[in-house]
Amino acid sequence: MTRHLHHLSWTQIRDLPKNEGVVILPVGAIEQHGPHLPVWTDTLLVTEVLNQTLAALSAEVQAWALPPVTYGKSNEHTGFAGTFSLSAATLNAVLLDIAKGVAASGFRRLVFINGHGGNMAVLDAAARDIRAETGLMTFCLHPHLYVEPPFAISDNERRLGFHAGELETSLVLALTPDLVDMSQAPTHFAQFPVSAPPLFFFGAASAAWLSRDWSSTGVFGDATLGTAEKGQQLLAAAKVRLGQLIADISRFEIPTIA
Repeated sequence: MTRHLHHLSWTQIRDLPKNEGVVILPVGAIEQHGPHLPVWTDTLLVTEVLNQTLAALSAEVQAWALPPVTYGKSNEHTGFAGTFSLSAATLNAVLLDIAKGVAASGFRRLVFINGHGGNMAVLDAAARDIRAETGLMTFCLHPHLYVEPPFAISDNERRLGFHAGELETSLVLALTPDLVDMSQAPTHFAQFPVSAPPLFFFGAASAAWLSRDWSSTGVFGDATLGTAEKGQQLLAAAKVRLGQLIADISRFEIPTIA
């Protein structure tokens, strides 16, 4: 059976079972990923991780994918050629319009699977608005929920390797190695202020950072450590974790309040 809604006719979509089941919308980005990775890295990864997960799902799980939203909110990477960003308002409007179509087609659950950290705040806010406006049970799956490395990485990479470093480079090498130029792979760990507990940039007192303020290459992490073998391990682990999340969400119900 196909799990891609855009491969079906309108009557086939009308007749799909709707009590259980979930529609999944990948949301990516087109933005700089250093001098060694393609600018469509985020869209490539989120789409391929989802496709491989859906292919491995039990037939009992009712889950269908929409084509990805290719562009995202990427203005943290402005100043680098190849970054094409939507505003928060535009991305929010696109998500709401698509969600209205999901609801009008009779589905009850919608998942945004996110491929780009800069989308997180917009997707979380949009999901709440969609729930209130359409009645859809709406969920956000951000990368850290399903892409946890099954191999050891350094403390620096875990804390500061969040863009085009070891993990993303490994994933692209596993999927489309012809689009990776490892001769250009850099190593860069930004000198973010350190405090205990961590506050700035990714803590409770987060700052609005721009990549050009902290990295001349646009890379945060050690891209030279990326390998296709690590990418395959990441994909295998992601399929298991993401598959379980999708299965759980496909049967999720909001309890009745007495």
